Amino acid sequence: MKFALPPMRMRSLLLWPLLLIPVVLTMASLLIVRSHIRQELEQGLVDDVLHSTSTFRNLERSRRRILAREAILLADQPSLKALMTTQDPLTIANAGEDAAIASGSDLFALTTPAGASIALYESGRRLTEPEPAITDALRNSAGSPYVSVEGKLYEISAQPIYFGASQNAAVLGYIVVGSAIDGSLAQQVAQSVSGEVAFYSGQVIVSSSLSSAAQADLQSFLISGQGRARELSLAGQQYRVDRIRLSGANATPVEMILLKSMRPLLNEEAHLNQIVLAIGIVAFVVGGFLGTGVARLLTSPLEELESSVRAVGAGNYDTPLPDSGAIEVRGLSHAVDAMRKQIRKAQNDLIESERLATIGKMASSVSHDVRHYLASVYANAEFLASKDLSEEDKLELFRDIQLSVQGTTDLIDSLLILGRNGHALSESYESLAYCAEHAIALLRSHPEAAGVDIAFTSSGSCETMMDAKKIERVIYNLALNACQSARKNPVKCVRLHVADEASTVVVDVIDSGSGVPAEIRDSLFEPFISANKENGVGIGLTLASTIAAEHSGSVRLVETAPGRTVFRLTIPRVAAGSRNSLAAR
Repeated sequence: MKFALPPMRMRSLLLWPLLLIPVVLTMASLLIVRSHIRQELEQGLVDDVLHSTSTFRNLERSRRRILAREAILLADQPSLKALMTTQDPLTIANAGEDAAIASGSDLFALTTPAGASIALYESGRRLTEPEPAITDALRNSAGSPYVSVEGKLYEISAQPIYFGASQNAAVLGYIVVGSAIDGSLAQQVAQSVSGEVAFYSGQVIVSSSLSSAAQADLQSFLISGQGRARELSLAGQQYRVDRIRLSGANATPVEMILLKSMRPLLNEEAHLNQIVLAIGIVAFVVGGFLGTGVARLLTSPLEELESSVRAVGAGNYDTPLPDSGAIEVRGLSHAVDAMRKQIRKAQNDLIESERLATIGKMASSVSHDVRHYLASVYANAEFLASKDLSEEDKLELFRDIQLSVQGTTDLIDSLLILGRNGHALSESYESLAYCAEHAIALLRSHPEAAGVDIAFTSSGSCETMMDAKKIERVIYNLALNACQSARKNPVKCVRLHVADEASTVVVDVIDSGSGVPAEIRDSLFEPFISANKENGVGIGLTLASTIAAEHSGSVRLVETAPGRTVFRLTIPRVAAGSRNSLAAR
């Protein structure tokens, strides 16, 4: 299957590649650079997330060391050891409140050696209900350092309380201190990692540095399972997400969700897009100007050459040819100039040849008729010289000589009228019906009209601006041809009808002859075309057509068949003095 381009000017065919190729290459290069920069930005964001994760782990270890040191110091307090030796839960719970307040911990608990909770305090406030999560954390060495108490999350550290020296002493119980994982901690961590954080436990976000709307969106994503995505949109802002598990494998899942805003990345990407677009537009504009200039430089000589060739085709051989541009264009211009000279020479030779051929053809036709008329004159003159002729015979011979002279005169007049084609018309406002009647009157005395029934009818005024003599000659030639055709049939009749129509005056010449031969119908109005004629050079219809055209009219063969042939002369109905304006149109 062949691919065909739609028709386009050469300048467009050159301009589009010159414009599109650099623009496409520039845009492709910029997009590759943009993609590479975006990958680097994304990798930088990933590295930043990893760095933030490492920062949080360091912060977490530091917090645990502080909690562990605090628990060790509290476990070595003599008063606390004395309290634990009582092994009375009520006494320990009542007296432990002072120790909880003195510790300043968000969570403070005293347990039995088995891990059962004896006293539990939250920010110095005693909680009456035992907390199994603390017991589970103490019993499971692989457990989580994070526990949830009354919906709040705490990071804890436990230390045994010994009776005596720790190497060989009995364990009186455990002291547990905890730091709350609350909003203030989330803000502190968020500042440390340069992002946003949320602590997630038991399908619930317990604290975060996010706004309430963003936290609600994150909670919805976590519940729906979409929280595992690497990117999330919270409250209209895009975040890169990383999840850090804080609890052990066997404990209740506790995770810190680290969110890094992608706004810098998106802003940088938007900035890159603007740069790419701006460079693309500049490349398109600059490439357009350069491409237009190059295309114009290449195609202007070709366009001039095209105009010159068109002028040659129209017959103007003096149009200058371009002598600028590329070597190929100048070479083509010189070739066209040589071709133009050859065409002019060939045309002149052809015109001369046709002129000589026409003169020869005309001379042959005219000489035949002139010889015919001269032979008739010569023979009749010899007969007139005889003394034995009666007056009646002499009169008959004189008439034959007269007709021969008239025929010669008609022939010369036709040639003169044909030769004066294009001269100004001698117009007057006349009736075409009157011209037809006068032409028929002249025709009746012609030998070719002898024995032919000639009838004339008209309808309307049939008046228009015309050269009466020339139009009369047209009707005369048409009617004479009709008589010559009708004479060869048993029924010899010719009908002329002149009528007004909407905007024209029409003359129909109808004869009863055998019709126009098919072989000459296409060339019927060319000069020296005739068929089955004993006399005539074949210029009658040519003359009729030429005169009709001078009047902005026409002569045409309307119908031809054995027994009926119709020629029609049509002339526009023009008011007096309006022929010149019609011709100008």
